[in-house]
Amino acid sequence: MTLLELVTKEFISIVEGLSDTETVENNRIVIDREVFRTLLEKYQYMKFKDKTKIYKDLNFIIHDKNNYTMPHKDKATNKTVRKVIINYNTYETIKYLASSQLN
Repeated sequence: MTLLELVTKEFISIVEGLSDTETVENNRIVIDREVFRTLLEKYQYMKFKDKTKIYKDLNFIIHDKNNYTMPHKDKATNKTVRKVIINYNTYETIKYLASSQLN
């Protein structure tokens, strides 16, 4: 299995798990940094820093320049906090490509 296959399978697995517990709003899933770190550190075939770079480069997450989080307004507290924003459109595309078979 190539590194690309491993990373995409992990991403699909993470988003599928989050879809069961988190709301998909505006094609995004918003989670805390600690949750994201725990999910990426579950399989330690690569350092967290390297995985986040790949996630940013492949548009798996929506992020600021030089960061893996984005400011997000918390509706409950009405404050802006930094959160990880999973790009659900990218998930759908990767999932479709992974499940498609060539004829």
